[in-house]
Amino acid sequence: MTSGIHTISAEVYHADPCDEPSLSSSVAKVLLNQSPRHAWMQHPKLNPDYRPEENSRFDLGSAAHALLLEGNQAKIAIIEADDWRTKKAKEERDEARANGLLPILVKHDFALKAMVKAANEFIETTELKGIFENGKPEQTVIWQEGDIWCRARPDWLTNDNKIILDYKTTDSAAPEVFIRQIPRMGYDLQSEFYNRGIYRLFDLMPVFIFLAQEIEPPYACSLVSLSNAYRDIADAKVERAMELWGQCLSSGNWPSYNPAIHYAEPNSWQLAEYEELVNINDIK
Repeated sequence: MTSGIHTISAEVYHADPCDEPSLSSSVAKVLLNQSPRHAWMQHPKLNPDYRPEENSRFDLGSAAHALLLEGNQAKIAIIEADDWRTKKAKEERDEARANGLLPILVKHDFALKAMVKAANEFIETTELKGIFENGKPEQTVIWQEGDIWCRARPDWLTNDNKIILDYKTTDSAAPEVFIRQIPRMGYDLQSEFYNRGIYRLFDLMPVFIFLAQEIEPPYACSLVSLSNAYRDIADAKVERAMELWGQCLSSGNWPSYNPAIHYAEPNSWQLAEYEELVNINDIK
């Protein structure tokens, strides 16, 4: 598949449609936070035993994406069960997934529609008003950097390629809480990786904005974007991931953790605790 923006299914995207094993933001995150070996394990073109991760929370989040961004109820399979414990519920869930559908429990159907309604109403009160009439969901961005193929799948990309909107369902959409999640979840790396793809293709740097929404009533939302200083840090992470990926691809060596003995050092609060204990013992 050539560099550019393509319309392909999620299944084709996650199987990696590029001519060579490509780097995605999720693989880059594993590469930096765990090891090259972990990244190899989670890549569909490198690991012959690769199996995509499946879980109910992922299905619920994906269903919210389908309704909000694509307006596509047809992708959702409502399972008439209270939970996934029974054999029948599990079989219906697995059959739905096999057919390319997103299974959710019937009790979540009302919540799903309420979430989408709340998100749409929120967007209409912001400076992004009308964004869902200007752009397309779930397009695949493919580009090359030297010998490295890269891919990304923005939730929403405006027609002029100037705004990427990324939808995140979360326990708390309070801006200060969501911002604390950014480094832990690798959202900063994702933001700059996606921006980089658009820049490489169109010589245009977009604005990447997170739409965070809570999964419990009142399904509150917030918008969050990275500052320039934060983007510099994230861009350095992307550069390091690119460097590691290129080295591993060319050498065929995907190491795990450093085999040397690692010596644990006490942190500041442990040292303070130690000093307190010493002082107490001196008094005695």
